[in-house]
Amino acid sequence: MAIKINIGTLNEGNEQIELFTDNKELGLPENFVKNDVSILLELYKTNHQLDVKIKISGFLKMECDRCLEEFNKPFETEAEIVYVQKTAREEDINEDYIRTYNPFMKTIDLTNDIKEMIILAVPMKKLPEENKDGSCSWCGKTKDYWNSILIRRRIKIKK
Repeated sequence: MAIKINIGTLNEGNEQIELFTDNKELGLPENFVKNDVSILLELYKTNHQLDVKIKISGFLKMECDRCLEEFNKPFETEAEIVYVQKTAREEDINEDYIRTYNPFMKTIDLTNDIKEMIILAVPMKKLPEENKDGSCSWCGKTKDYWNSILIRRRIKIKK
């Protein structure tokens, strides 16, 4: 399946669409996101242009870089894509957020853009949020605990 917008049936002006999707529909690995992902599309259509603001939220299933336990990390990401009608004389536009479409097209497929946005929402350092006392909100261990493990490992290596 795919996430497509039928541009032929859109009226000029603003319109909002709320969708829910999953790993399978987006072509993501099976345990990449927990449950469904919420997608809010804010569309603004004029005669020869479609402005799509995308807001995606959900929970990523991750493995903690410290304790290797699986946890769920909330994410929310936003982007804007502008679709401009292409005439026969126009050259390609080299902007990342501007796309051209043929005036005879019936639908625009957003699946790959949404998939990329979710993948880019994965942080470099996969750690759950910390509590006010500095302990992990998921496993409860503190930075002192992890430092003590590192110190013990260094001592064993030196001997």
